[in-house]
Amino acid sequence: MSSRAKFQAPAINRKTVGDMTVTMLSDGYLDVSFELLDGIDAAKAEALLEQRGASPLPRMNINVYVVESADRTILIDSGAGGINGWGGRLQVALAAAGIDPLQIDTVLLTHAHPDHIGGLAGPLQTPVFRNVRQLFVHEKELAFWRDEGIYTSAPDGFRPFFDVARNAFNAYAEKLVPFHQEAILPGIQTVPLFGHTPGHTGYLLGDGSDALLIWGDIVHFPHIQLARPDVTIAFDSDPALAAHTRGKLLDRVVTDKLSISGMHFNLPTTASVQRDGSAYILNYDMWSPAV
Repeated sequence: MSSRAKFQAPAINRKTVGDMTVTMLSDGYLDVSFELLDGIDAAKAEALLEQRGASPLPRMNINVYVVESADRTILIDSGAGGINGWGGRLQVALAAAGIDPLQIDTVLLTHAHPDHIGGLAGPLQTPVFRNVRQLFVHEKELAFWRDEGIYTSAPDGFRPFFDVARNAFNAYAEKLVPFHQEAILPGIQTVPLFGHTPGHTGYLLGDGSDALLIWGDIVHFPHIQLARPDVTIAFDSDPALAAHTRGKLLDRVVTDKLSISGMHFNLPTTASVQRDGSAYILNYDMWSPAV
């Protein structure tokens, strides 16, 4: 009798944006607690998820993106790399997608929390993606994680986050490109989305009706935080600013009819947003065999 597989194949999805191909990958997930949310209790959080037909478990998927253009192969974030048992499936997903890690020559970081930067480097500042020529990160983000005063005053439970970020930054020290401007690469603009972290950044690929906004950690629990944009999470460095940024961006996304994707969407896909009174609804796009 053959043994039955007890794991899922890597989640992969592709979309064409202008002259770029965007491959959306799942690095896995991390389990947390609704107690991390501020502004809503666990029972109400579970009820909102059930209303949207989603699992009431406090589980966050971790998504990563590869953007292929005529002259670059770009990685947007890197997943958690298995830190604390989180994620760690990026390399398997890349192999399943037919993407050689040695092809990746550019990295764009939304921010430097462990579930976004943990897959970039191994111990002792060892780069995972050896052919990276440039690693873009907002200058405010880089300054925050390298600030010795902030590091020494950080709570003991948070200090390892700094160690992970610094290890990754040092692994690519000569490749770092701190930025503050919006236009960084052909066809790609940065979108400042400060609040979750000091330099939290989204990336707008393409333009017009064909554009795709990868919005980083604007939401951690999409259905909850679109229904309740005021709800923040303990990982927000400035909760009030994070909530303000979320509300402002959701209004823009609806007004401009932007296609969006996020690192903590329930699956690696794009989506649209619609208004629902003073709240919003996230509608995931269906998987399509056509890229």
